[in-house]
Amino acid sequence: MTLLERDHEQLRIRDHVAGLDAGTGAIVLVEGAPGIGKSALLAEVCRTAQGQEVGVLTAHGGELEQDMPFGVVRQLFEPALHAVAPADRADLFTGAARLASVVFDSRPGSPDTSVGDVVHALHWLCANLAERRPLLLVVDDVHSADEASLRFLSHLSRRVTHLPILLLLATRPAWRHDRSPTAQVLSGVSADILPLAPLGREAVAALVRGTLSPGADESFCEACATVSGGNPFLLTEAINALRVKGVAARASEVHHLGALRSDFITRSVLARITSMGPQALHLARAVAVLGSSATLHRVATLADIAAGPTRPDTDANQTAHTVDLLVREAVLAPGLPLDFVHPLLRTAVYTDISAPFRAHLHKAAALLLATEQVAPEHIAPHLLACEPTCDPWVADALHSAAHAASGRSAIENAVRFLERAMIEPPAPSVRTSVSVDLIRALVRANRLGDAGIRLQSLLNTPDTTAIPAETAVDLGTQLVIAGQHHHGGHLLQYAQSAARDSPEIAIRVLAAAAFGGLTAMDPPHIWIHQLEQAVSGLSATADTDRMVYATLAFLTAATGDRTADEVTRMATVAATGPLPARGFGLLVNLASAALAICGQNDDALQLLDAGIDAARQDGDLTTLGYLSVLRSHTAIDAGRLMEAEADGQTALEIYQERPEERPLAAAVLVDALVARGETAAAQDVLTTFGLETHLPLNWLISHFFHLARARLRLHQHRPADALVDLAVCGDALTAAGYTNPAFAGWRFEKVQAHLALGDTAQACALAAEEVELARRFRSPRSLGTALRSAAAVAKGAERLALLREAVTILESTSAPLHHAHALFEYGAALRRNGERSAAQEPLRRALHHASRCGAQLLTRQATDELLAAGARPRRHTLSGPEALTAQELRVAQLAAAGATNRDIAQRLFVTRRTVEIHLTNAYRKLNITSRGQLQAALVSSD
Repeated sequence: MTLLERDHEQLRIRDHVAGLDAGTGAIVLVEGAPGIGKSALLAEVCRTAQGQEVGVLTAHGGELEQDMPFGVVRQLFEPALHAVAPADRADLFTGAARLASVVFDSRPGSPDTSVGDVVHALHWLCANLAERRPLLLVVDDVHSADEASLRFLSHLSRRVTHLPILLLLATRPAWRHDRSPTAQVLSGVSADILPLAPLGREAVAALVRGTLSPGADESFCEACATVSGGNPFLLTEAINALRVKGVAARASEVHHLGALRSDFITRSVLARITSMGPQALHLARAVAVLGSSATLHRVATLADIAAGPTRPDTDANQTAHTVDLLVREAVLAPGLPLDFVHPLLRTAVYTDISAPFRAHLHKAAALLLATEQVAPEHIAPHLLACEPTCDPWVADALHSAAHAASGRSAIENAVRFLERAMIEPPAPSVRTSVSVDLIRALVRANRLGDAGIRLQSLLNTPDTTAIPAETAVDLGTQLVIAGQHHHGGHLLQYAQSAARDSPEIAIRVLAAAAFGGLTAMDPPHIWIHQLEQAVSGLSATADTDRMVYATLAFLTAATGDRTADEVTRMATVAATGPLPARGFGLLVNLASAALAICGQNDDALQLLDAGIDAARQDGDLTTLGYLSVLRSHTAIDAGRLMEAEADGQTALEIYQERPEERPLAAAVLVDALVARGETAAAQDVLTTFGLETHLPLNWLISHFFHLARARLRLHQHRPADALVDLAVCGDALTAAGYTNPAFAGWRFEKVQAHLALGDTAQACALAAEEVELARRFRSPRSLGTALRSAAAVAKGAERLALLREAVTILESTSAPLHHAHALFEYGAALRRNGERSAAQEPLRRALHHASRCGAQLLTRQATDELLAAGARPRRHTLSGPEALTAQELRVAQLAAAGATNRDIAQRLFVTRRTVEIHLTNAYRKLNITSRGQLQAALVSSD
């Protein structure tokens, strides 16, 4: 049937489809009341697009499908994946898309994989499909999609404009409510919204005359338009009812149009089905209950159950004839699985079943699917609709479904299944296992308060089967890492008491508890003492032993409790050997940080690179983002500012949808930009992500943000504002016992702020304290920086002596940017002391190091000082690799190392088109024409 009065909407959507050829994607949202014609419009768009070399992937949300993990995603992709050859399918799941396979494989993946990791992989699967031909992704009734699929759609919506993908969604008008599923998908993105208006009087008249009577008079058609409100579905169903009754389309029959009201429509639909015989109603009810699992055989079996025990079973021939009648009468759609022609028909049939009988039919449907060995996720939605009956089978089935959902990272579904399983309840022998899995799922779903309550209840239940010590350690560690130190600590204590004779358990408990203590900024010396006692009996080769060494190394480094050499030895023990299969992120985090604090930047970066590669191979975005933050932080210290900027941008992209983590990524990016002298760009980062307000320092690593913002404020000549952040940072770290200036250099910045405000006494006291602490720790990089602080408050010969010592000490470090600053300050001090000739050599060296580090502001300052000292340095112009932006340099480096454009795009979280643009710019700036020339062009700058 031709769509009426939808030409404008079709044209708008076709324009977006046409734009896909240029690689430009878009989001279109069709909104309208139930029955207004959204599905018909989407179907017509799909039909047209298939003739334009566009891949069309479709899905439909539904009430029963809301409890199906990644149900909409699977509807979208499974037909396309089944249609490709095995080799092509394997190619689609390469690289960053690898983890997406857990959504479609019969065997779920690791239960430790986060939903964010899988959603990210699905985005790359989508991108890989779009490389072959543009895609039209259509989701009807998106408001009824499952939560895991909504996460994917939300993730994709933020990136779709850079891909040849049109995301076409349909929903009801109430979607604008902030908490609605559709609003969450479209939050923060720009969509072309197409509201569907009711049909006008001419369209209604055309529909009436085309389907009821060609001679329908004008007054009858106008009455139809008025009563139906122009809703095509209500109008069509009413016309069907009028046709059955034999009502003529004349003005004298207008009184029959009361049947156009929605409540009468429901009755007429049921009456129309009943008129086909009692089996038709039972079959329709079976289709309504089974949802997407409605095969002909299952519908027939469930219809017999719906008919009751006194009615004889119907044969397959009779069932097929009745289904065919329902199709011909436009109740069911043609094709399999069986479904209604419109969701409103399904709603009418489903709500006509009494709630108790619905629950009975859902239980029967679950048992039917179980006998066919259908996947647990398809059984679970039916069990959620049942009343608890103390049936252990129900709890076991839900437990299995939760395990499968967890393996697909559909963690909200897993929680729902497990909560319902506990209500059933499970058999006593498995109740503890189900409870533990529920607590673990609640932690992964970030419902930490609920997890704590469940844990407390479990530990206080006297008849509960004992929790295995291994399980208690794993779950306790998860809780501690998630910030639930109280509940996690209780479980770790339980594990220790449950395995008194297991040294390995004791060590794992200690490592987990100590890590929790340091993240929560507990007094560190308590843990240092316990860890040092444990270290004496460790082999230093087992993964748990290495974790203890890493934790101890970090704690003693951050506090300055041991010398840099002692800390380096412990951190090296932790870093030596292959990364652990599980929990490597924590080991890399602590060991690399300890090495960096000691000034061993090259070793720290090498370890971080290994951790980042492992996280990328695992598709572990959480670890990848965190280690990218640490790598950026370390690269700044190592004077690799372009790398630091690129790492910060990567981390910020990863944390785009994680606002609680965003300040960390923003901090390192701001630090890198400030170090390069790009204060305006640094300020843009804070403004864009709303990071101008006060943020509490309630986690140890939170000081990154306060310190970075303070440095920016100093460069903006806002010392008073800088002091606010520095006070928060310094007070919190000092109170907690983390006093080593090599760990957090807030004293250096605070000296500059006090001097800018004329508070020399405070500046002198802080500088003296920093030098004392740095000499105690014995890290050359830290001591060189502290001497620069002392020089800032000194005068004359003393200042020159302190800066000369700083230059000498920093000469041997892997911190060229710190060395460049010391050389610049020393040269400038010499020049101001009248020693212009002597000033030129340190200033030339400062210019050389600053230029190589990418510190543009320091480069300009050194050039100006050289001119003032009487030298004639060449004006430093950006050329070759120095002219590349951070992302252009990173893309060029990866391409020179042999990475494909797809590899680079996935590694840097950008599109292939973005990679192509960066490479084109790099070729132009490097004056080359091919990929094969990249390596030589980049090396020549060294």
